Amino acid sequence: MRYPLIVIGVIGIAIAVITIFVIPNFAPLFKVLGNDIPLPTRIIMGTSEIARAHGISLIAGAILALFAFRRHIATEAGRYRWDRFKLKLPVLGELLHLSILSRVTRSLSISLEAGLPMIQALTLLSRSSGNEYLGERLVRLRDAVERGEPLSNAAGGAGIFTPLVLQMVLVGEEETGELSQLLEEVSGYYQREVDFRLRNLTAMLEPLLIIGVGAMVLILALGVFLPMWNMIGKVGHTG
Repeated sequence: MRYPLIVIGVIGIAIAVITIFVIPNFAPLFKVLGNDIPLPTRIIMGTSEIARAHGISLIAGAILALFAFRRHIATEAGRYRWDRFKLKLPVLGELLHLSILSRVTRSLSISLEAGLPMIQALTLLSRSSGNEYLGERLVRLRDAVERGEPLSNAAGGAGIFTPLVLQMVLVGEEETGELSQLLEEVSGYYQREVDFRLRNLTAMLEPLLIIGVGAMVLILALGVFLPMWNMIGKVGHTG
């Protein structure tokens, strides 16, 4: 996400400079048109006036909001809600979920292969999952296994594993007895899926960013040149 974030940041800085320093120089010229100012120009002029009049307050408010958000997610409840929200994000949430599943299944495979008891392995995974929401679900999974439920049934009740994981766990438990090996294969599959989707996402973001930049340039160009064309038309008509 670094590349799109850098591009979006540069676009934001450019728009801020144009809005605060460039548009006000054209405002007296545009106001000559009176009520004939085009809609894009009125929007840009209004945004410029708000930014110049309340810019410091807006920046201070954004900083305070960011500080409050960071304080909130530092709490246990806030972190839990934020981690759950991230998993619901379009595209990125699914990528994050698959990435965590890959890490969890690989860690569980390594732990079982090393002879670690299932309860202890799940406890360690819940603490190192990197997501409080999924960690809490893994604790539920551990408690269900501790009560005597088969891992396949408990994993189904956890609500975080895909049908592929559940099927492989069932096969490993009841048929082959090679649960750790099957979990390793599942982890590899999810890692390849994450890599594939990341490459596709990167390829999709570039044209979307180009379209976004083009749209902003078009809005600014229309906002500046439409009133000029109107004034030229009026001058020509008067002449």
